Amino acid sequence: GVPSPTMILPVCCVLVAAMAAHAAPTQFGHGLRPLFAFQANYTCLNHGSYGAPPKPVMAARDTYRNEMELAPDIWFRYQIFDRLDPVREQLAKYLGASGEDVVFVENASHGVNAVLRSLHFDAPRNKILYLSLAYQMVKNTLAYVQNVTGERLVMVNITFPTSNEAILAAVQAALDANPGQIALASFSHITSVPSLILPVKELSSMVHAHGGMVLIDGAHVPGHMKLNIEDVGADFYVGNGHKWLYSPQGSAFLWVAKARQSLIMPTVISLEGQGQSYFQMAFSWLGTTDYGAYLAMADAINFRANLGEDEIIAYLHKLAVDGGHALADAWGTDLLVDDDMIGAMVNVRLPTDDLPKALALPAQLWSQYATWVPTFALQGRAYVRVSAQIYLELSDFHFLAQAISTLLAQ
Repeated sequence: GVPSPTMILPVCCVLVAAMAAHAAPTQFGHGLRPLFAFQANYTCLNHGSYGAPPKPVMAARDTYRNEMELAPDIWFRYQIFDRLDPVREQLAKYLGASGEDVVFVENASHGVNAVLRSLHFDAPRNKILYLSLAYQMVKNTLAYVQNVTGERLVMVNITFPTSNEAILAAVQAALDANPGQIALASFSHITSVPSLILPVKELSSMVHAHGGMVLIDGAHVPGHMKLNIEDVGADFYVGNGHKWLYSPQGSAFLWVAKARQSLIMPTVISLEGQGQSYFQMAFSWLGTTDYGAYLAMADAINFRANLGEDEIIAYLHKLAVDGGHALADAWGTDLLVDDDMIGAMVNVRLPTDDLPKALALPAQLWSQYATWVPTFALQGRAYVRVSAQIYLELSDFHFLAQAISTLLAQ
Protein backbone atom coordinates (compact mmCIF):
# COMPACT_ATOMS: atom_id res chain seq x y z
CA GLY A 1 0.00 0.00 0.00
CA VAL A 2 0.88 3.65 -0.18
CA PRO A 3 2.45 4.88 3.06
CA SER A 4 0.44 7.32 5.12
CA PRO A 5 1.79 10.81 5.74
CA THR A 6 1.61 10.05 9.45
CA MET A 7 4.51 7.66 8.91
CA ILE A 8 6.72 10.66 8.11
CA LEU A 9 7.09 13.24 10.89
CA PRO A 10 8.68 16.42 9.51
CA VAL A 11 11.29 18.03 11.74
CA CYS A 12 9.21 21.19 12.19
CA CYS A 13 6.29 19.13 13.50
CA VAL A 14 8.55 17.93 16.31
CA LEU A 15 9.16 21.58 17.23
CA VAL A 16 5.43 22.33 17.39
CA ALA A 17 4.76 19.15 19.37
CA ALA A 18 7.47 20.16 21.83
CA MET A 19 5.90 23.62 22.15
CA ALA A 20 2.50 22.05 22.82
CA ALA A 21 3.97 19.78 25.49
CA HIS A 22 4.96 22.77 27.63
CA ALA A 23 2.36 23.90 30.13
CA ALA A 24 3.47 27.53 29.80
CA PRO A 25 1.37 29.64 27.40
CA THR A 26 2.80 30.38 23.97
CA GLN A 27 5.02 33.44 23.80
CA PHE A 28 3.89 35.17 20.63
CA GLY A 29 6.23 37.50 18.78
CA HIS A 30 9.66 37.30 17.22
CA GLY A 31 10.39 33.97 18.90
CA LEU A 32 7.90 32.34 16.48
CA ARG A 33 9.55 33.75 13.34
CA PRO A 34 11.60 30.53 12.85
CA LEU A 35 8.30 28.69 12.29
CA PHE A 36 7.88 30.66 9.06
CA ALA A 37 9.98 30.58 5.89
CA PHE A 38 10.64 34.33 5.57
CA GLN A 39 13.98 35.57 4.29
CA ALA A 40 16.10 36.89 7.15
CA ASN A 41 15.69 40.63 6.54
CA TYR A 42 11.95 40.60 5.64
CA THR A 43 9.38 42.06 8.01
CA CYS A 44 5.96 40.73 6.93
CA LEU A 45 3.40 43.41 7.80
CA ASN A 46 0.91 42.34 5.12
CA HIS A 47 -0.07 38.81 6.10
CA GLY A 48 -3.64 39.60 5.05
CA SER A 49 -2.96 39.53 1.31
CA TYR A 50 -1.37 36.13 0.74
CA GLY A 51 -0.85 34.59 4.15
CA ALA A 52 2.19 32.50 5.02
CA PRO A 53 1.85 28.82 6.00
CA PRO A 54 4.11 27.78 8.89
CA LYS A 55 6.89 25.33 8.13
CA PRO A 56 5.10 22.34 9.74
CA VAL A 57 2.06 22.94 7.50
CA MET A 58 4.27 23.34 4.43
CA ALA A 59 6.02 20.09 5.35
CA ALA A 60 2.67 18.31 5.64
CA ARG A 61 1.58 19.59 2.23
CA ASP A 62 4.87 18.40 0.73
CA THR A 63 4.37 15.00 2.33
CA TYR A 64 0.96 14.68 0.67
CA ARG A 65 2.42 15.72 -2.68
CA ASN A 66 5.18 13.15 -2.38
CA GLU A 67 2.65 10.49 -1.45
CA MET A 68 0.64 11.35 -4.56
CA GLU A 69 3.70 10.85 -6.76
CA LEU A 70 4.42 7.39 -5.34
CA ALA A 71 1.43 5.94 -7.20
CA PRO A 72 -0.70 8.59 -8.95
CA ASP A 73 -3.23 6.03 -10.24
CA ILE A 74 -3.95 4.77 -6.74
CA TRP A 75 -3.99 8.24 -5.19
CA PHE A 76 -6.45 9.78 -7.64
CA ARG A 77 -8.62 6.73 -8.34
CA TYR A 78 -8.97 5.19 -4.88
CA GLN A 79 -7.61 7.42 -2.13
CA ILE A 80 -8.13 11.14 -2.51
CA PHE A 81 -11.87 11.33 -1.82
CA ASP A 82 -11.61 9.22 1.33
CA ARG A 83 -8.65 11.30 2.46
CA LEU A 84 -10.49 14.59 1.99
CA ASP A 85 -13.63 13.58 3.90
CA PRO A 86 -12.16 13.67 7.44
CA VAL A 87 -10.43 16.98 6.63
CA ARG A 88 -13.76 18.42 5.51
CA GLU A 89 -15.36 17.25 8.76
CA GLN A 90 -12.59 18.78 10.88
CA LEU A 91 -12.74 22.04 8.93
CA ALA A 92 -16.54 22.18 9.18
CA LYS A 93 -16.41 21.67 12.95
CA TYR A 94 -13.87 24.49 13.22
CA LEU A 95 -16.20 26.75 11.17
CA GLY A 96 -19.34 25.94 13.16
CA ALA A 97 -20.90 24.06 10.26
CA SER A 98 -21.93 20.58 9.12
CA GLY A 99 -19.48 18.72 6.89
CA GLU A 100 -22.18 17.94 4.32
CA ASP A 101 -22.61 21.67 3.66
CA VAL A 102 -18.91 22.36 3.01
CA VAL A 103 -16.87 21.84 -0.17
CA PHE A 104 -13.27 22.70 -0.98
CA VAL A 105 -12.43 25.42 -3.50
CA GLU A 106 -9.06 26.86 -4.47
CA ASN A 107 -9.75 30.29 -3.00
CA ALA A 108 -12.60 32.60 -2.09
CA SER A 109 -12.67 34.01 -5.63
CA HIS A 110 -13.55 30.53 -6.94
CA GLY A 111 -16.33 30.22 -4.38
CA VAL A 112 -17.82 33.65 -5.11
CA ASN A 113 -17.73 32.93 -8.84
CA ALA A 114 -19.41 29.56 -8.36
CA VAL A 115 -22.31 31.21 -6.52
CA LEU A 116 -22.73 34.33 -8.65
CA ARG A 117 -22.45 32.47 -11.96
CA SER A 118 -24.83 29.69 -10.91
CA LEU A 119 -27.73 31.92 -9.88
CA HIS A 120 -30.09 33.51 -12.40
CA PHE A 121 -32.98 35.76 -11.49
CA ASP A 122 -36.05 36.94 -13.38
CA ALA A 123 -37.78 40.30 -13.06
CA PRO A 124 -39.07 41.81 -10.94
CA ARG A 125 -36.83 40.19 -8.29
CA ASN A 126 -33.61 40.33 -10.31
CA LYS A 127 -31.39 42.81 -8.51
CA ILE A 128 -28.15 42.05 -6.66
CA LEU A 129 -27.21 44.38 -3.79
CA TYR A 130 -23.62 44.95 -2.69
CA LEU A 131 -21.56 47.55 -0.83
CA SER A 132 -19.00 49.99 -2.20
CA LEU A 133 -16.62 48.23 0.24
CA ALA A 134 -16.82 44.93 -1.70
CA TYR A 135 -13.58 43.31 -2.85
CA GLN A 136 -12.72 44.25 -6.44
CA MET A 137 -13.01 40.61 -7.61
CA VAL A 138 -16.62 40.58 -6.39
CA LYS A 139 -17.40 43.85 -8.18
CA ASN A 140 -15.80 42.56 -11.38
CA THR A 141 -17.73 39.28 -11.24
CA LEU A 142 -20.98 41.15 -10.60
CA ALA A 143 -20.31 43.36 -13.62
CA TYR A 144 -19.74 40.22 -15.72
CA VAL A 145 -22.98 38.67 -14.47
CA GLN A 146 -24.88 41.85 -15.27
CA ASN A 147 -23.48 41.96 -18.80
CA VAL A 148 -24.15 38.28 -19.53
CA THR A 149 -27.44 37.51 -17.79
CA GLY A 150 -29.01 40.94 -17.31
CA GLU A 151 -29.31 41.01 -13.52
CA ARG A 152 -29.33 44.57 -12.26
CA LEU A 153 -26.94 45.83 -9.61
CA VAL A 154 -27.64 48.02 -6.59
CA MET A 155 -24.51 49.44 -4.94
CA VAL A 156 -24.84 50.84 -1.43
CA ASN A 157 -22.21 53.54 -0.92
CA ILE A 158 -20.53 53.57 2.50
CA THR A 159 -18.70 56.72 3.53
CA PHE A 160 -16.44 57.35 6.53
CA PRO A 161 -16.56 57.80 9.44
CA THR A 162 -18.98 54.90 9.75
CA SER A 163 -20.41 52.46 12.27
CA ASN A 164 -22.39 49.23 12.31
CA GLU A 165 -25.56 51.29 12.78
CA ALA A 166 -24.77 53.51 9.80
CA ILE A 167 -24.05 50.52 7.55
CA LEU A 168 -27.25 48.73 8.60
CA ALA A 169 -29.27 51.90 8.02
CA ALA A 170 -27.79 52.36 4.54
CA VAL A 171 -28.64 48.78 3.55
CA GLN A 172 -32.13 49.05 5.00
CA ALA A 173 -32.72 52.21 2.97
CA ALA A 174 -31.59 50.44 -0.22
CA LEU A 175 -33.89 47.48 0.49
CA ASP A 176 -36.81 49.82 1.12
CA ALA A 177 -36.07 51.66 -2.14
CA ASN A 178 -36.20 48.38 -4.10
CA PRO A 179 -39.21 46.53 -2.61
CA GLY A 180 -39.55 42.94 -3.81
CA GLN A 181 -36.65 43.39 -6.22
CA ILE A 182 -33.51 42.29 -4.33
CA ALA A 183 -32.82 38.64 -5.19
CA LEU A 184 -29.35 38.43 -3.63
CA ALA A 185 -27.11 40.58 -1.45
CA SER A 186 -23.35 40.12 -1.20
CA PHE A 187 -21.40 41.36 1.82
CA SER A 188 -17.82 40.96 3.01
CA HIS A 189 -17.54 39.67 6.57
CA ILE A 190 -14.21 41.48 6.91
CA THR A 191 -13.56 43.95 4.11
CA SER A 192 -10.14 44.08 2.46
CA VAL A 193 -9.10 47.69 1.80
CA PRO A 194 -10.04 49.43 3.98
CA SER A 195 -10.38 46.60 6.47
CA LEU A 196 -13.30 46.49 8.90
CA ILE A 197 -15.61 43.85 10.38
CA LEU A 198 -19.19 44.13 9.12
CA PRO A 199 -22.34 43.10 11.07
CA VAL A 200 -23.11 40.19 8.74
CA LYS A 201 -25.59 38.42 11.02
CA GLU A 202 -27.80 41.51 11.18
CA LEU A 203 -27.33 42.19 7.45
CA SER A 204 -28.34 38.61 6.59
CA SER A 205 -31.46 38.83 8.72
CA MET A 206 -32.39 42.17 7.15
CA VAL A 207 -32.08 40.87 3.58
CA HIS A 208 -33.97 37.67 4.38
CA ALA A 209 -36.81 39.77 5.80
CA HIS A 210 -37.07 41.34 2.33
CA GLY A 211 -37.11 37.95 0.58
CA GLY A 212 -33.53 37.97 -0.74
CA MET A 213 -30.67 35.47 -0.43
CA VAL A 214 -27.29 36.35 1.10
CA LEU A 215 -23.72 35.60 0.01
CA ILE A 216 -20.98 36.34 2.55
CA ASP A 217 -17.41 36.81 1.33
CA GLY A 218 -15.46 35.65 4.38
CA ALA A 219 -12.09 35.58 2.63
CA HIS A 220 -10.33 37.07 5.67
CA VAL A 221 -12.32 35.40 8.44
CA PRO A 222 -11.09 31.83 9.21
CA GLY A 223 -8.27 32.18 11.71
CA HIS A 224 -8.83 35.94 11.98
CA MET A 225 -11.87 35.93 14.29
CA LYS A 226 -14.22 33.42 15.85
CA LEU A 227 -16.68 32.08 13.29
CA ASN A 228 -19.91 30.14 13.53
CA ILE A 229 -21.24 29.99 9.97
CA GLU A 230 -24.66 28.62 10.86
CA ASP A 231 -25.12 31.46 13.36
CA VAL A 232 -24.40 34.05 10.64
CA GLY A 233 -27.56 32.90 8.88
CA ALA A 234 -26.47 33.46 5.27
CA ASP A 235 -27.29 31.21 2.30
CA PHE A 236 -23.73 31.06 0.99
CA TYR A 237 -20.40 31.65 2.75
CA VAL A 238 -16.90 31.49 1.28
CA GLY A 239 -13.63 31.68 3.17
CA ASN A 240 -9.90 31.26 2.59
CA GLY A 241 -7.58 29.05 4.56
CA HIS A 242 -4.37 30.58 3.22
CA LYS A 243 -4.83 34.08 4.61
CA TRP A 244 -5.25 33.66 8.37
CA LEU A 245 -5.84 29.95 9.05
CA TYR A 246 -2.20 29.15 8.12
CA SER A 247 -3.05 26.56 5.46
CA PRO A 248 -1.17 26.69 2.13
CA GLN A 249 -2.10 28.97 -0.75
CA GLY A 250 -4.85 27.34 -2.79
CA SER A 251 -6.98 26.14 0.14
CA ALA A 252 -10.44 27.56 0.73
CA PHE A 253 -14.05 26.47 1.22
CA LEU A 254 -17.58 27.17 0.10
CA TRP A 255 -20.46 26.61 2.52
CA VAL A 256 -24.00 26.44 1.11
CA ALA A 257 -27.20 26.03 3.12
CA LYS A 258 -28.84 22.68 2.34
CA ALA A 259 -31.91 24.32 0.81
CA ARG A 260 -29.70 26.16 -1.71
CA GLN A 261 -27.23 23.42 -2.68
CA SER A 262 -29.20 22.30 -5.75
CA LEU A 263 -28.72 25.80 -7.21
CA ILE A 264 -24.92 25.87 -7.18
CA MET A 265 -22.39 24.38 -9.60
CA PRO A 266 -18.61 24.82 -9.59
CA THR A 267 -17.04 27.18 -12.11
CA VAL A 268 -15.31 24.15 -13.69
CA ILE A 269 -17.82 21.39 -14.42
CA SER A 270 -16.51 17.83 -14.44
CA LEU A 271 -19.04 15.75 -12.43
CA GLU A 272 -16.56 12.86 -12.22
CA GLY A 273 -15.95 12.99 -8.49
CA GLN A 274 -17.48 11.36 -5.44
CA GLY A 275 -19.59 12.67 -2.60
CA GLN A 276 -22.51 11.99 -0.30
CA SER A 277 -24.64 14.50 -2.25
CA TYR A 278 -24.75 15.90 -5.77
CA PHE A 279 -23.38 19.18 -4.36
CA GLN A 280 -20.37 17.45 -2.80
CA MET A 281 -19.78 15.27 -5.85
CA ALA A 282 -19.85 18.26 -8.21
CA PHE A 283 -17.14 20.11 -6.29
CA SER A 284 -15.01 17.09 -5.36
CA TRP A 285 -13.18 16.72 -8.68
CA LEU A 286 -12.34 19.64 -10.96
CA GLY A 287 -9.65 17.73 -12.83
CA THR A 288 -6.18 16.46 -12.01
CA THR A 289 -4.60 18.84 -9.51
CA ASP A 290 -2.59 18.93 -6.31
CA TYR A 291 -4.96 18.28 -3.41
CA GLY A 292 -2.19 18.65 -0.83
CA ALA A 293 -3.22 22.20 0.09
CA TYR A 294 -6.73 21.01 1.00
CA LEU A 295 -5.42 18.10 3.07
CA ALA A 296 -3.04 20.45 4.91
CA MET A 297 -5.99 22.49 6.21
CA ALA A 298 -6.27 19.87 8.96
CA ASP A 299 -2.60 20.35 9.80
CA ALA A 300 -3.15 24.11 9.96
CA ILE A 301 -6.05 23.69 12.41
CA ASN A 302 -3.92 21.35 14.53
CA PHE A 303 -1.01 23.81 14.45
CA ARG A 304 -3.33 26.52 15.74
CA ALA A 305 -4.71 24.27 18.46
CA ASN A 306 -1.18 23.62 19.71
CA LEU A 307 -0.52 27.36 20.04
CA GLY A 308 -4.01 28.10 21.40
CA GLU A 309 -6.83 29.14 19.06
CA ASP A 310 -8.35 31.78 21.33
CA GLU A 311 -4.90 33.05 22.29
CA ILE A 312 -3.91 33.56 18.64
CA ILE A 313 -7.04 35.57 17.86
CA ALA A 314 -6.68 37.68 21.03
CA TYR A 315 -3.00 38.42 20.33
CA LEU A 316 -3.68 39.45 16.73
CA HIS A 317 -6.50 41.81 17.70
CA LYS A 318 -4.59 43.43 20.56
CA LEU A 319 -1.46 43.88 18.43
CA ALA A 320 -3.46 45.38 15.54
CA VAL A 321 -5.20 47.86 17.86
CA ASP A 322 -2.10 48.75 19.89
CA GLY A 323 0.06 48.91 16.75
CA GLY A 324 -2.50 51.07 14.95
CA HIS A 325 -2.60 53.55 17.82
CA ALA A 326 1.21 53.55 17.97
CA LEU A 327 1.34 54.52 14.28
CA ALA A 328 -1.32 57.20 14.71
CA ASP A 329 0.51 58.62 17.76
CA ALA A 330 3.83 58.67 15.88
CA TRP A 331 2.30 60.47 12.90
CA GLY A 332 -0.23 62.67 14.69
CA THR A 333 -3.09 61.05 12.75
CA ASP A 334 -5.95 58.67 13.55
CA LEU A 335 -7.47 55.25 12.89
CA LEU A 336 -10.19 54.91 10.26
CA VAL A 337 -12.67 52.95 12.40
CA ASP A 338 -13.31 52.27 16.08
CA ASP A 339 -11.42 49.47 17.79
CA ASP A 340 -14.49 47.17 17.85
CA MET A 341 -14.58 47.12 14.03
CA ILE A 342 -10.92 46.07 13.85
CA GLY A 343 -9.84 42.44 13.63
CA ALA A 344 -6.17 41.77 12.88
CA MET A 345 -5.81 44.47 10.19
CA VAL A 346 -5.76 48.15 11.04
CA ASN A 347 -6.15 51.20 8.77
CA VAL A 348 -4.18 54.27 9.85
CA ARG A 349 -4.19 57.69 8.20
CA LEU A 350 -0.80 58.61 6.78
CA PRO A 351 0.85 61.94 7.71
CA THR A 352 0.46 63.24 4.16
CA ASP A 353 -2.37 64.13 1.79
CA ASP A 354 -0.04 63.83 -1.21
CA LEU A 355 -1.75 60.79 -2.73
CA PRO A 356 0.87 59.98 -5.44
CA LYS A 357 3.56 60.08 -2.75
CA ALA A 358 1.48 57.85 -0.46
CA LEU A 359 0.77 55.33 -3.22
CA ALA A 360 4.50 55.15 -4.03
CA LEU A 361 5.36 54.08 -0.47
CA PRO A 362 4.89 50.28 -0.79
CA ALA A 363 7.56 49.88 -3.48
CA GLN A 364 9.91 52.22 -1.59
CA LEU A 365 9.38 50.31 1.65
CA TRP A 366 10.32 47.10 -0.13
CA SER A 367 13.45 48.47 -1.79
CA GLN A 368 14.75 50.36 1.24
CA TYR A 369 13.35 48.57 4.28
CA ALA A 370 12.49 45.01 3.15
CA THR A 371 8.84 45.31 4.17
CA TRP A 372 5.60 45.97 2.28
CA VAL A 373 2.17 47.31 3.21
CA PRO A 374 -0.73 48.48 1.03
CA THR A 375 -1.49 52.19 0.99
CA PHE A 376 -4.74 53.56 -0.39
CA ALA A 377 -6.70 56.72 -0.97
CA LEU A 378 -10.08 57.22 0.68
CA GLN A 379 -12.17 60.37 0.48
CA GLY A 380 -9.11 62.43 -0.43
CA ARG A 381 -6.99 61.10 2.43
CA ALA A 382 -4.13 58.57 2.37
CA TYR A 383 -4.13 55.46 4.56
CA VAL A 384 -2.04 52.37 5.22
CA ARG A 385 -3.36 48.90 6.13
CA VAL A 386 -1.17 46.87 8.47
CA SER A 387 -1.65 43.21 9.42
CA ALA A 388 -0.83 41.87 12.86
CA GLN A 389 0.44 38.30 13.18
CA ILE A 390 1.88 35.91 15.78
CA TYR A 391 5.48 36.48 14.58
CA LEU A 392 5.21 40.27 15.00
CA GLU A 393 5.56 42.57 18.00
CA LEU A 394 4.75 46.21 18.74
CA SER A 395 8.34 47.13 17.81
CA ASP A 396 7.54 46.19 14.20
CA PHE A 397 4.87 48.89 14.09
CA HIS A 398 7.38 51.43 15.47
CA PHE A 399 9.79 50.31 12.74
CA LEU A 400 7.12 50.98 10.10
CA ALA A 401 6.25 54.36 11.63
CA GLN A 402 9.88 55.47 11.41
CA ALA A 403 10.39 54.05 7.91
CA ILE A 404 7.34 55.83 6.47
CA SER A 405 8.19 59.10 8.26
CA THR A 406 11.70 58.95 6.77
CA LEU A 407 10.45 58.20 3.25
CA LEU A 408 7.85 60.97 3.34
CA ALA A 409 10.50 63.46 4.48
CA GLN A 410 12.74 62.70 1.49
